[in-house]
Amino acid sequence: MQTANHENLRASLAPNDQIQVAAIFEDKLSAKKTIQQLANSTDVSTDQVAFIDASDTAMSEKLEQESKSIGKNLWHSHLMLGGVGFLVGMLAAFLLVSFGPELTKQNPLFTYIALISPGIFTGLFVAGLVGLRPDRSEIVQAVRHAIRRNHVAVVINLKKTQSASDIASFLHSRSKNVVEAVR
Repeated sequence: MQTANHENLRASLAPNDQIQVAAIFEDKLSAKKTIQQLANSTDVSTDQVAFIDASDTAMSEKLEQESKSIGKNLWHSHLMLGGVGFLVGMLAAFLLVSFGPELTKQNPLFTYIALISPGIFTGLFVAGLVGLRPDRSEIVQAVRHAIRRNHVAVVINLKKTQSASDIASFLHSRSKNVVEAVR
């Protein structure tokens, strides 16, 4: 369980309008009551709040509102880092063929193949690591786990003027499980 002191490093460094806070509740009544109290006591509007229960078929859309941009970023990072890996492999092979041991000078094709392949693989691997979002998976897994247990999740997409720690503190007083993440 996270506390409101920003244990999530990315969430504490990201701008507030990129933060998403989720709270898990036992039943719909307590979740709706908390949403109403949150709207009354803070500047969070009801259009920033997503209510997710077991019957909700749009859970993924409520958690990941911009899936096209996520896919586009993954595509671009794989292309860019795969290309960088290719270029690093080409440069290393060129240096070995030009100035390296006789084995690499006598077999330039095999040298290029042997160094370009791991270069591309390493670039794509790093792109995959960059694309992993462990802070996102924490919020997604918390909501999915709650839904499977017939609990209810309230997800709040913050605006620039809103404080993530204030919203999380408010939710901590009403829920046992509050998670913050960068959208």
